[in-house]
Amino acid sequence: MNGLSTQAQAIKSINPRSASVRPSGQNQESRAEAASGRWLVAFVLCHFAFQLALLLPWFSGLRALLRAGAFGNSLVFFALVPGKAKARAPIRGWAVATLAIVASECLHPNGGGVIAVVAQALLYLAILAPVFWVSRFQINASIFQRLMILLWLYYAAGAIMGVLQAYFPGSFQPALSSVYNDMGRDYVASMQIKLTSGEHIFRPMGLTNVPGGAAYGALYAIVLGAGIILLPKAPFFGAKVAAVATMLVGAICLYLCQVRSMVVMTAICLIVMILLVALSGRVSRLFAIVASVAVVTPAAFMLAVSLAGNAVTDRLETLVKSDAGTVYYNNRGHFLADAFYKALPKYPLGAGMGHWGMVANYAGSGIGAFWVEIQWTGWIYDGGVPLVLAYLGAVLVSTWCALQIARGKLGRGESGLAVWGAIVVAYDVGTLALCFNYVPFIGSYGLEFWLINATLIYAALNADARRPKAVLFSKA
Repeated sequence: MNGLSTQAQAIKSINPRSASVRPSGQNQESRAEAASGRWLVAFVLCHFAFQLALLLPWFSGLRALLRAGAFGNSLVFFALVPGKAKARAPIRGWAVATLAIVASECLHPNGGGVIAVVAQALLYLAILAPVFWVSRFQINASIFQRLMILLWLYYAAGAIMGVLQAYFPGSFQPALSSVYNDMGRDYVASMQIKLTSGEHIFRPMGLTNVPGGAAYGALYAIVLGAGIILLPKAPFFGAKVAAVATMLVGAICLYLCQVRSMVVMTAICLIVMILLVALSGRVSRLFAIVASVAVVTPAAFMLAVSLAGNAVTDRLETLVKSDAGTVYYNNRGHFLADAFYKALPKYPLGAGMGHWGMVANYAGSGIGAFWVEIQWTGWIYDGGVPLVLAYLGAVLVSTWCALQIARGKLGRGESGLAVWGAIVVAYDVGTLALCFNYVPFIGSYGLEFWLINATLIYAALNADARRPKAVLFSKA
């Protein structure tokens, strides 16, 4: 008996999570997790509020301020979230390197004006800031899932609104962004589609004031809806039925928006997702996702065609008129060629900050402004080869971490985290592909990319840190 008693005391002294300290430790951890969840929800709600405020007509004169506020929100969290990093993620070093390059580029003698240079640097910081401030939270799988559900519901609402704008022309329609109005009548007309009823409408805006802007919400509705279907346990009653419904609405909206890059990105995300589920060997989940996609895709296409007819089919046919390389080059590939064969040789170390995008439009000097259509061009102008390598490294490392979570190498024991890891891998690969068509890392899309990836990675690292360490038993 004395041997057993001695052994029990030894176990308590070795294991910090022993019975004598577990209750208070668990209560403290639970309080930290609850507070972290509230902080994260508050950030997301503020993020959505700034986007929705842009739709209200009485805020039309404050457009620049509201756009800045959406990113200022991230800077406020970066400055005010208390505490220190709970874990060190590999992406942190890459983010620091990226920001160091951006800071050095602010000293470039040919920047686009002091205000524009500072604004562009702060924009980079705001977009990457979640990598830092999320690490101060006690994140777990439940908090990450809450984040994804909030994003899913909000952007699914945007996709639903986009479909309603097409079904009821003139209704649910926000005022067109003044930026597009200033581009002339012909350009505005090119942003419209003709319905089978003969009416002309703007491509669905959803919860934005940009024609085709609902495509962003459609992407989330489809990809995150697929994630809800794959979860081992539905987060709420009827969630999986709602997920299939939002996938259907999202696909209809995507066809109507006619943003081909988003169509391609959605396809890439779904293909990667299906491959990862197949490699995991979970037959029931594989059947669920394949069956959902197989039913939703043609059903959504038929409904979209019944509403907009040739406007849908003609646009999609441009993706298959020639081989993929020719189609890409004729539409966006020449921008990629210009980036690496013209911009990069001319600006191997960058051209200075504040020369392109909304920052140049609102705060630039107007001298030497550059036109940027794809992300690679933007990185080259803002920091040349060093920035391209650093930012690309950050994206690839994030994707690799998500893959390790999907494979169960990180965050083991957290229910559903591996499924979300697979969803984020698919999302990351799709985002990287989008860099060849768009500039995702200089706006809200980039901010949400780092918020999602940082929250997932820290949830996994915190889960591994909470796992009890092995106890060595001494002989009695």
